[in-house]
Amino acid sequence: MKITKILFAIACVFCLGGCVQIDEEIDITGSGSGQWITRMDMSQLLDIMQNYVGKDEMEKQMPQKAMDTTVFFQSILDTVKNVSPDKKALLKDAKVNMKLNMDQKVFKTKMDFPFKNLHDLQSISTSMSDGSLGTTQLLKGLGSGKGDDVAGNMQGPDITQFNSIYDFTVKDGLISRKLNAEKWKSFQNNPQFGQMKEATNMGMEIPYTITINLPRPVKKVDNALAKLSDDKKSITLKYNLIEVFDHPEKFEYTIAY
Repeated sequence: MKITKILFAIACVFCLGGCVQIDEEIDITGSGSGQWITRMDMSQLLDIMQNYVGKDEMEKQMPQKAMDTTVFFQSILDTVKNVSPDKKALLKDAKVNMKLNMDQKVFKTKMDFPFKNLHDLQSISTSMSDGSLGTTQLLKGLGSGKGDDVAGNMQGPDITQFNSIYDFTVKDGLISRKLNAEKWKSFQNNPQFGQMKEATNMGMEIPYTITINLPRPVKKVDNALAKLSDDKKSITLKYNLIEVFDHPEKFEYTIAY
């Protein structure tokens, strides 16, 4: 799994370099159950990695050049510290799939969080944005093997840092994400903020799409970028994630249905 560790490390380093596409989808059924899926396409990183590591070294570490692996969070959570039993129970059925094909230059991940009710969806959002179970920890658990701390020692930004500046609220008939002024101020004081903000001056883009599928038609949505499906049960918002540094309010939304 050495090559897996290298992939995750480089992914962290270059994740703000225009090499990542992120798609989030929240599906809510009439009973309040559903799933929250996050897909990340980092295929462009493979070309960068060949230059960074070297093709010969890559082939030595991974002669098969391909993998399609699914890992359930239950096995990852056993190795993650400082996570309460309640959170472990909440996320035990979640899973992450990684597809890697060196020849076809494919590198994709899919994280699937099922929930039984809207309260659990709210709790999942909190758990994934409060820093107690961020992406870095999950990647560390997936690729670290016997105590290796490659991902854990990376200083690159964690994707959950972006979600952490918003208050996510969901209940029957309403779903919203609002900027938290105090969290935003704290985020700006992060030593990494200046480095990440430089990407806005370099024309970098991270395509970021949010799709929310609801059990009933939408009555009202306050984000001008929102696109409704014909039956008004699905909303799609597309952004450049880099814009969060200058216009975090563009990522807010309130949806009544």
